[in-house]
Amino acid sequence: MEIRFELSLDYYITHVEPLLLKKEASNNLMLGILKRIKQDPDAHENGYFLGIAEQDDEAVFAFMQTPPNNWILAAVDHVSNDVIENVAAFIFNKRAAVPGVLGPVEKADVFTNEWERLTNIESSIHMKQLIYRMDEINPLPTVQGELRHATEDDCALVKSWLVQFGEEANEPLSNAYAEQLASSFIGKYSMYLWEVDGVPVSMANQSRKTENGATINAVFTPDEFKRNGYATAVVAGLSSKLLAEGSSFCSLYTDLDNPDSNSIYRKIGYKEVGKSIVYEFKA
Repeated sequence: MEIRFELSLDYYITHVEPLLLKKEASNNLMLGILKRIKQDPDAHENGYFLGIAEQDDEAVFAFMQTPPNNWILAAVDHVSNDVIENVAAFIFNKRAAVPGVLGPVEKADVFTNEWERLTNIESSIHMKQLIYRMDEINPLPTVQGELRHATEDDCALVKSWLVQFGEEANEPLSNAYAEQLASSFIGKYSMYLWEVDGVPVSMANQSRKTENGATINAVFTPDEFKRNGYATAVVAGLSSKLLAEGSSFCSLYTDLDNPDSNSIYRKIGYKEVGKSIVYEFKA
């Protein structure tokens, strides 16, 4: 087996994408990033590492990083622990920076144990996540309001909500970065608001797309508007729109320890297709 960093994006996508598409919803992060890089090679100013493990010229596992972010491990069936341990040793020998790792629980656990052994650096769990997929929306009670695109006039509001969303999700965002994200989402027409009587009450963003699916993120409802079904309405409304526009399914990540959000998504018709975990390594 050969483990290496592939320098050709075209080669990597050609050989790795079929492997990732076997579990498309669970691999939406890697697939979405690869799609973005393909469309804009300069999308990540710090570059990227495209890791591949091949057996007889066939990809059997994939891993990647867009520095300074965490390494991503693919969701792939029938991969032995030895392969994951060898991936960790390969990255270690390349002296690449590893702030953390995320991926399927069993693979991230093996990687983390091997990384701790190699480096004597302790890890901590940053977040446990569930990955959901929805192919068909369940019938839902009617909720007052309507879905609309966020516009430039909503930029300050979206920025504020992104900061609050980051606090709730244990992923703090600086005001400057939140403003940058808000501007980007609005500029790409990917941010949607649920509005009641002219007042925005909830938001959701259409994030990356894969070959057959679309991912939703940044779902947030301020405290004063919670318990009214607005989060359900905005996610259901955006999901319905994405399916109508041609996506075969929608996917999203949730915090495993947040019962409210998990309940909301299941009511809409989202079904769990995977578990993911994020480990951080102490410097």
